[in-house]
Amino acid sequence: MTSYKRIGAVKTAFDILGFLSNQKQPVSGKEISLALNMKYDTAMCYLASLEDMGNVRQIGECFELGMNMAMFWAKIKSKKEAEKQDINNDIKALETGVH
Repeated sequence: MTSYKRIGAVKTAFDILGFLSNQKQPVSGKEISLALNMKYDTAMCYLASLEDMGNVRQIGECFELGMNMAMFWAKIKSKKEAEKQDINNDIKALETGVH
C-alpha cells in the first residue's frame, strides 16, 4: 500500500474523531479548531459532514462522537468474540482429541 497517495482529508477527519474520543464532554467547534490548528470554518465543514454520516453528534453548540462510531466498535468486538470462540473450540479439540 505504500505506493498509493494518501488523502489528507481522511486524516483530518480522523484527527477530529480522535480528538473527540479523548474528551470527557462535548466540545465546541472553536475548541476543536484550536486544538487541531485548523480554521474554524474548515473544522465546521468537517463536523457537518461527520454529523451527516452519524460519526459526530451536535449538542447545542458542541460536538461529541456519534452512534455510528459505537457501531463500528460493536462490529469489531463481535468479530473478535467469534474469533475467540473459534480459537477456544480449537484448543478444546486439541486437548480432548475430539473434533
